[in-house]
Amino acid sequence: MHVLVVGTGSIGKRHIANLLALGVRVSAFSYRAAAGSDTPGVVFDDPRVQRAPDLAQALAGDVNAVVVANRTDLHLEVALQAARLGKHLFLEKPLAVSLAGVSELQGLVAQQGLVVEAGFMLRCHPNLLWMQQHLASGALGELFHARAAVGQWLPDWRPGTDHRQGYGAFRAQGGGVVFDLIHELDLVHWLLGPVADVSAMTRTVHSLEIETEAVAQIGLRMDSGLLAQVHLDYVRPGYGRDMEIVGRHGVLAWDYPAGTVSLERAGAAPEIVHRVPASFERNTLFHEHMAHFLQRIQTPALPAISSLADAEAVLRLALATHLSSVERRHVRPAELSA
Repeated sequence: MHVLVVGTGSIGKRHIANLLALGVRVSAFSYRAAAGSDTPGVVFDDPRVQRAPDLAQALAGDVNAVVVANRTDLHLEVALQAARLGKHLFLEKPLAVSLAGVSELQGLVAQQGLVVEAGFMLRCHPNLLWMQQHLASGALGELFHARAAVGQWLPDWRPGTDHRQGYGAFRAQGGGVVFDLIHELDLVHWLLGPVADVSAMTRTVHSLEIETEAVAQIGLRMDSGLLAQVHLDYVRPGYGRDMEIVGRHGVLAWDYPAGTVSLERAGAAPEIVHRVPASFERNTLFHEHMAHFLQRIQTPALPAISSLADAEAVLRLALATHLSSVERRHVRPAELSA
């Protein structure tokens, strides 16, 4: 199998390494190299990686699948080019910065029978898979409300780089916490069901010297009636990520840094009910998701971990968040159009 990776930033490099580990023939297109500004020795020093100097030619070549790992605002453009040529797609999140072209992509995927995975790799996390099964069993009883949060001081994200020059700093490139930290919106959608309406507030932080929102407080009303709050930020002094789901028979709490899920019942202290394996590392999530994508190409009947429909649904949540914050009203994701 031959896979083309489009984009050789941090996530592109990770996908290249995992594809090579999975025994796949890999080509890569670097926008920096095409512009004559690539950093030597980063991607193409590995003789197993074939340099693709021209994107259009590479897409039209003998590749079976394309990993879209470029800048957010360029995701859909490349995905559409690849889909028109019948290439399977692994799409980094978020799907796009607007709904323009999404319906066309869906039509191409359906018409050509393409396999698509959206890069919500946290759906592969052992803690979250356990939580999904526990919730599906009904053991927590009626669900009332939930909270998910993630944050980290933006200048600490990628040491040695200037956060003010990265895509996260620019609205047109798909920056800001709502797009950049979209995993939490996906997790709420995945674990707790479709979202009926969104009410959100965002703010910029001038000391970061970026034009995009650095904090978002997002209220969600699920179709089930459950209320959820999602908090995203670029300002937390240290990295934090957690989730809490409150039901009639207890409270499930996920602590990502600790790798644990705890269950608190009335009158009892919280009990750890699930831990990640000792061998677990963050790259496991990316590796397993990519392995599943490759398996689906061989066996298309396998279910997606995160489908194109999922990617669109979560994009709608992000767009509804932005619109709600600007117009100061509740927004139904279903009302949005291209």
